[in-house]
Amino acid sequence: MSTSEPRMPAVEDRDAARAIARDPWPPTADLFFKVVARDDAIPDSGLPRAIAQDAAGFIWLATDAGLARWDGTAFKTYSTEATADAGALPEPMVNLVHADRAGRLWLGMSAEGLLWHDPATERFRRPPNRTSLDHGHVRAISDDGRGGLWVGGDGGLAHVRRSDGRVTIIHPTAANGLPPGAVGAVFVDRAGTLWVATGALLLRRAVGEERFSRVGLALEPDDRIAAMQTDRQGRLWATTSKSGFHIVEPGGRVRTLPITVDGQTTALGMMTAMPDGTLWTASRSGIWVVDTTTLAVRRRAHDRQIPGSLPEDGLNYLMRDRAGMVWAAGDASLSHVDPAPRRVLGIVDALRTDRTQPPDAAWSVAAAPDGTVWYGSADAPASRLIPAENGGMAQVQRVPGTGRDVHDFAFPVGRDAFLAGEGGLVQVRLDGRGARRLSPLSWWRLLTQGDTLYVGGMGVATVDLRRPTAPVLARWSHALSDPRVKSLATTRDGSLWVGTARGLNRVDLATGTVTRITRQTGGPPALRGNFVSTLLEDGQGRLWAGTVGGGITIFARHERTWRAVAHLGRRDGMPHDTIDKILTGSDGNIWVSTDGGIAWIDPGPLTITPLRAADGVAFTANWTGAGDRLPDGRIVFAGFGGLTIIDPAAPPRRADHAPLRFTAIEGGGRTIIPASVGGGITIAGRNRSLTASFARLDFTASRDQAYAYRLSPLESDWTPADALHRVARYTNMPPGRSTLEVRALQPVPGGGLAMIGAPLVLPITVEPRGFETTLVRAAAVMTAGALLFGLFHLRLRSARRREKVLERLVEHRTAELIVSQGELEKLAYSDTLTGLGNRRLYGEVVGRHLANAHRQPFALLLIDLDQFKPVNDDLGHDVGDALLVGVSDRLTTTLRQQDSIFRLGGDEFAVLVANVEGTQTIEDICTRLYTAFALPVAAGRHDLHVAMSIGAVIAARAGQTPEAIYKQADLALYDAKRSGRGIWRLATTDI
Repeated sequence: MSTSEPRMPAVEDRDAARAIARDPWPPTADLFFKVVARDDAIPDSGLPRAIAQDAAGFIWLATDAGLARWDGTAFKTYSTEATADAGALPEPMVNLVHADRAGRLWLGMSAEGLLWHDPATERFRRPPNRTSLDHGHVRAISDDGRGGLWVGGDGGLAHVRRSDGRVTIIHPTAANGLPPGAVGAVFVDRAGTLWVATGALLLRRAVGEERFSRVGLALEPDDRIAAMQTDRQGRLWATTSKSGFHIVEPGGRVRTLPITVDGQTTALGMMTAMPDGTLWTASRSGIWVVDTTTLAVRRRAHDRQIPGSLPEDGLNYLMRDRAGMVWAAGDASLSHVDPAPRRVLGIVDALRTDRTQPPDAAWSVAAAPDGTVWYGSADAPASRLIPAENGGMAQVQRVPGTGRDVHDFAFPVGRDAFLAGEGGLVQVRLDGRGARRLSPLSWWRLLTQGDTLYVGGMGVATVDLRRPTAPVLARWSHALSDPRVKSLATTRDGSLWVGTARGLNRVDLATGTVTRITRQTGGPPALRGNFVSTLLEDGQGRLWAGTVGGGITIFARHERTWRAVAHLGRRDGMPHDTIDKILTGSDGNIWVSTDGGIAWIDPGPLTITPLRAADGVAFTANWTGAGDRLPDGRIVFAGFGGLTIIDPAAPPRRADHAPLRFTAIEGGGRTIIPASVGGGITIAGRNRSLTASFARLDFTASRDQAYAYRLSPLESDWTPADALHRVARYTNMPPGRSTLEVRALQPVPGGGLAMIGAPLVLPITVEPRGFETTLVRAAAVMTAGALLFGLFHLRLRSARRREKVLERLVEHRTAELIVSQGELEKLAYSDTLTGLGNRRLYGEVVGRHLANAHRQPFALLLIDLDQFKPVNDDLGHDVGDALLVGVSDRLTTTLRQQDSIFRLGGDEFAVLVANVEGTQTIEDICTRLYTAFALPVAAGRHDLHVAMSIGAVIAARAGQTPEAIYKQADLALYDAKRSGRGIWRLATTDI
C-alpha cells in the first residue's frame, strides 16, 4: 500500500491544509481500497481501460470487451449485441470513456471513432457529419472549456462543436504548425490554452492564436506523453511512458521529475487533480501521489501484508467522482477509495520497523502525554509510534527492556511511564529509555490515582509513585470475586472498582470492604456477563461496565448503594455483546469498541449509533481493553488488523448529494428506458405488471443502503427493501392512476431509519380493458341478475352432490395436512441454508444429553470461523453462504456418525460429541477437524482456506444447565481467539 516516502494531507482548502500540516495522524493513516470487481467479476472478463461518471451519477467502465455501468450493486453491460434496454456497440474494444461538462458520455473506440450515449434510448450515436474520425482510433478526449470537445487519435486532432455536435478535423499545415501523426494526449488548461502531444512532441496554442508552438521537452524518440494536467501554480504536468513527470512552468521552463522503482523507470498514465493540490497518477507500479508544491512523491502500491491496500499495481486509469472518491482501474480490478479520511483513520503500514516484515499486531494501546502512541504486541517489545514533525509518516521505536505481550500502560502526570504485561511491571522514561523492572510477575491492568499506581494481575497491588518499588498486594485482594483482574476504575465517591473474570467488585478504600456484583446480584437489570473487560465513570458519576458476551451494564449511586440502572446490548443496537473498551470522547459521548465494530452512545437518552464501513472503519474486531484518549481529544482503539483513530469532533460523513435513480423498468411486459419516462408510463393490455429496480448512487455505502417504496394511493404502508433486493414488483394492477414512490433511508443516531435525499417518483396510468368500461359493466349487471335466478335453482339441485364431494375432499386434505405437519417440523428444527440442525434442535438435544451426563459424559464444541466477515465484504454474501454450506459438508464428512452438528447462526457451529472418555477424545476430534480444514473449501468459483477457533467443554456430572456449559465453551472459544485464533481450547472449571 505504501512506502516510506512522506505522505501529504488531503483537504478541501488551503487553510485546512495548513491545519493538517500540524496534525500528525492523517499523513500516517492508510487508505483502504474497496474492490468493486476483480478478475471474472469484471463484465465479460474485460480489461478495464477507463472510468467516467455521467450526469445521472452512474459510474461507467470501458473495457476491451465492451462497456459497463455500475450502480453500486450491479453492472449493466453493453456489447456488440443489442438488448431491449441496451444498444449495440459497433465493436467490443472501448479505449476511452469521457463525461463532458454537461454529463454526456462519450466513447473513444479502437476502430470505430467517436460515439456518444443517448440515455433516453440507451443507444450509441455518432456525430451528425461524416469525417475520418468515424472509423479511427481515439486516444484522448478533453473538454474545450466552452462545452465542446477536443479529440486526439491516430488520425490526428479533431474538434467537436457544442452547438450541433459536428466534427471539424484539424489538418496539419505549415500555417497552423501542427505536425502530421497520431495525437496521444490532448488537454485544455484553465486559461484556455490547448496542449497537444503527438509522438515525442508537446505543442501548445493559446486562446486567440492560430499556430501551435513547440515546448522543449527532452524526450527520447520512443518515449510518449500519456496524459496532462495543471496544478494550482498554473504549471502543466505531463506523464510519460519512460521519463517520469515533465513540468512546464508558465514562463516556458521545463523541469523533469523522474519516477523509478527498484532502479527501473515506470510508465505513468492518467492523472487526477485533488483538492489538496496533489496529483494522483496511475502507473504500472501503483499510484504516485505528487505534492506539486514541494515535489515530494509518494507511492501507493499493492501490499499483500495489508488488507485493503491497492488491489494491484498495474493501473490503467484514475478518476475522481463528484463525491470525492478516487476510482482505480487495473488490469484485473476496479476499486475506489476515500483519498482524505478525516473522522476515522486506520493505521497499519506505520506499525513496523522493517519494510520486509508484516506490520505489528497491536493488541494494547495507550496515548502518552507527549503525543506519542504506545502499543504492545505478541511478537515484539512495547513500541512507541512517534509522529513526524514534517507531516510525514509516524515512525515506530521499540522500547527495550519491556518484554513482549505488554497489556497496559500508565502515564502518571509528571512521572515516568509504567508498563504491565507478561514480562512483569516495568518503569521507563517517556522517551522509551531507561527501562527498570519492578516485578517479574505477570500483570494485566494499570490505574493511576494520585500518588498511587494500582496494578491488576492475580489480585490488585499498589505502587507508591513517589518511590516506585515492587508492587505490594492489597490486603483486600483475597475478597475479590475472582483473582484474575481484567479492568480497573475509580468513581468520585472514592470507590475503586475491580473487574475480574468472574464479576465486578467495589472496594471501599477507607475500610477495605469489598462488595461483589455478579450475574446473580445487583438488581434488575443484573450484570449480564461475569467477565468484566472494561470500566468507565461517565460525566454523571455513573459506572459503565463492559463484559464479554453480556453487553454493558450501567450502575448509578442511590444514597449509599450502587444499583444497575440500564443495560445495553446487541438488541439495543450495539454491534456486539462482547465489549472491549469504553471511553469518553471529546464530544461528551461514550465511545465503545466491541468484537463486532465501534459505536458511540449519547449518555443522556442512551441512544446507540454504530460506525459502519462507509464511515471509514476498517477493522471491526477489537482487542479487550485496548483503547485510550489522545491529548487532542481523539480516540484510539487497537483492533484485529491495526489501529483506529477517531475524531469525535469531526462531522460524520454526509452523502446527501448521492442521487436516487431507477436502474430498470418493465411495465406491461415491455422494457422501458428509465431516462425516457418523463411524465410517467402507461400500462395497457392484459399484462398489468410493473417491475422497477432502483439504486442510490452512494458508492461508499451501497451495501448498507436501505430503501422503502409504495404504490400510492393503493398502498398507505411502505415496503422495506435492502441493497440486494432493491426492486418493486406489482402484478394485476387495477385500472386508473397511481404513483410509485421510492425513498432511500439511512440510519440515524439512536437507531431507526430516516429518509435521505429527494424521493423517486414514477407516475403510472393503467388503461382499462374493454370489459371494464361503464356500458359493458351495466350490461354485465343485468345479465348477472337473470342468471342469478336460474342459478338459485341449480344450486339446490347440486347441493347434495357437493356434500359428498366435500366429504371426500376433507379426507384428502386431512391426509395432506399430516404430511405438511411433518415437513413443518423438519423446517422448524433444521437450518435452511446448510440443512444442519438449528439452535432449537440443539437446545432439545443438549437437554437430553445433560439428563444422562453422569452416566454417559459428552462434550460441546463451539466452532467459529476466523475472519468470515471479510469473505462477505470482499466476495459477496453469495460466496459467504456457499462457504458456510461447504464448511457444514466438511464437518459432516469429518466427524463421527454418533456426533451431532448444528449451525447456531452466522458462522457459529456447535458439535455435541457423544461417549467422551476424556480430554484425549476432544484432542483427537479437534486434530481431525484441523487436518480436514487444511485443504481449501469450495465456495462457488472460489477455493477458500478456512481457519477456525474451537472452544470445548466436557459435561460429566448431573445438575448442569445448557446455559452453563454453553457459557464455558464460549469462554474457551474466546480464550482461543485471544491466544491467536486458529486453535482450540478446552474449558476448565475455573475458566
